[in-house]
Amino acid sequence: MRIELPLIIATIFVSTAVAQQEAQAPTAGEQIAKLEAAIERAEATSADKGSLAYRTDLPLARLKLKKAKQLGKSAFYTFSRVSVSDEVQAGLDLLAMLERGEAYEPPRGKLTELAYVAANDGTVQPYYVHIPEKYDPATSWPLIVFLHGYVPSITVLDPWVLGDDVCKVAEKNGCLLLIPYGRRNTDFQGIGEVDVFRSIAEMRQHYSIDPERIYLTGVSMGGMGAWTIGLRYPGFFAAVTPISGQTDMFRWWGWDPQKMPPFKRFLVEWDNAMELAPNLRGQHFFCQHGENDHLIPVVESRSMVELGKKLGTPIKYQEFAGASHYIYWDLPCFENAWSWTKDFTLDPSPEHITFKTYNLNYDRCFWLTVRQFEHWGAPATVDAQVVDDGKRLKVATTNVAAYDIDLTTCPLANAEAYRVKTAQGDQNAPPGDDTRLHVEVSKTQPAEGGWPPAKRKGLCGPAEDVFNTPFIVVQGTSGSQEQNAELARQVGVWTEEWDGFGDGKPRVRTDEELTDEDLEQFNLVLFGTPETNSVIARMAERLPITIGDHSYALQGKTYQGDNLGLVLCYPNPLAPDRYVLIYAGNLYGRKCSVNHKHDMLPDFLIFDSTRFTTGDTEANVCGGWFDVDWLPKDDLTWEGDEEEAALPAADTW
Repeated sequence: MRIELPLIIATIFVSTAVAQQEAQAPTAGEQIAKLEAAIERAEATSADKGSLAYRTDLPLARLKLKKAKQLGKSAFYTFSRVSVSDEVQAGLDLLAMLERGEAYEPPRGKLTELAYVAANDGTVQPYYVHIPEKYDPATSWPLIVFLHGYVPSITVLDPWVLGDDVCKVAEKNGCLLLIPYGRRNTDFQGIGEVDVFRSIAEMRQHYSIDPERIYLTGVSMGGMGAWTIGLRYPGFFAAVTPISGQTDMFRWWGWDPQKMPPFKRFLVEWDNAMELAPNLRGQHFFCQHGENDHLIPVVESRSMVELGKKLGTPIKYQEFAGASHYIYWDLPCFENAWSWTKDFTLDPSPEHITFKTYNLNYDRCFWLTVRQFEHWGAPATVDAQVVDDGKRLKVATTNVAAYDIDLTTCPLANAEAYRVKTAQGDQNAPPGDDTRLHVEVSKTQPAEGGWPPAKRKGLCGPAEDVFNTPFIVVQGTSGSQEQNAELARQVGVWTEEWDGFGDGKPRVRTDEELTDEDLEQFNLVLFGTPETNSVIARMAERLPITIGDHSYALQGKTYQGDNLGLVLCYPNPLAPDRYVLIYAGNLYGRKCSVNHKHDMLPDFLIFDSTRFTTGDTEANVCGGWFDVDWLPKDDLTWEGDEEEAALPAADTW
């Protein structure tokens, strides 16, 4: 009470003049409304929407509005003491610059926020940059991309960013620094990974970045992100430096892969650095870890280093004796990493590459692109080596139906045509008009009538991929009053959870509001059944699962019960270049952490909403993959789940 009393007294004895002045000042709501209206006018009237000023100033003004709205929900300032008035005025100033055709430029030598509008859900997302004092756009500069750690409370008001002393380490090594927001705590997977590459693209648009000197680094959760992103995109980053990062989710979570349905094990593996270790070849990795790390034990780095040695692709390693998880609270790990990376330039043309991938969205390794798998539900592997002084290319593959060779970067000698040995026999393969060599390892038969289309990059699933490109949520309104109310509730829950996960509300329409233009532009996230959602009714006959009221028929077998729900990812029969993702029956993910609602979903899942298994996911009744032709197959469909147990659903790093 002795501490609080002076504050109470000070509040009571506010002068009449100050009280009158505050009464005359616009309220937070009025200030926010003013900025919101100004942004709407700018979006409607700006003549050149492709200009640098429009692409820079307007998203940043929208970010200021987003922050002002968050501040407006509380009477308190954030830690940085920014107020609603500050953010609104900053947004108005940016719009005034836009009207003059001036693009905002962040100050040199200071960490500054910028923003872009995400294509997938239309939300505004921040990223943070540190531009060296000596930056000169006349020359190409290296870029360090830093992935932050996990903080439960992270928001655009309180982002996980680096201190000035760490930013200066990047500057001392002659690098620009980029800190993606990563859509809060996504593990930099799914939409978090999309955010990383969109932020890099923004930097390359606005600054003179050397594409062969882009370096990836990260700590804790961001260390795991550096491992997985670096290994998924061999040939993009010149060097990768994970710090205190996890590498094996089975070990870290204590999951037994042999007790999981194969589709769930596959989904864990494709996010697992240990499984992607063959992709180390031709890359430069340097990891650091504290010896006494009890949050992410040191075995996570040690095991990767040992695996790299066995594969003949060594990883530079430094272990901090006696240190905890938080070695990144001090400068040495950054000085080690960034003084080391600056000496590397990407070699796009190594003579020998190896590649392991679980999905066609991760299709490229340096100069080789996997175009199609032979079958789904298993990884594809490639070992390719240029031999005989560039005269011959040896390629060994598993589960690869077709691949391309980029002849502009592959160190293979030029020729008018190439003889290719495959399991089907020798082929003569001339270079295509796109300077690529197209190799068919095995023939895949297109579906009758052209439907469904074959799986390809950007249209291969699983459910999580629907959210990586523009999507719209569609609520069914064609049922009874009670059914419509339940769908409205589910959509409300889902969009709130998306906001908690991805930091922004997605687009929402009812089935009656959806337009033909929406069908062409967006993946559809559909809630309901053919009876309750008219959009689902239009496509129902071309879906592989017959959907009823808590009843689902697949391959001649029907699963029904009041506790059952369905999640189905499929090409949209009404717009075959887009996805549909259908939620029917009970809503999936009731016990999942907000950060992990989608990452254990395969192409289709019929689940029991009363039973829970690994990762607090609902128990599988029938789930799995569609094959490369988007058709169900017996050997890619599994009934039942591992022994059910209520496991803790908490992010702990």
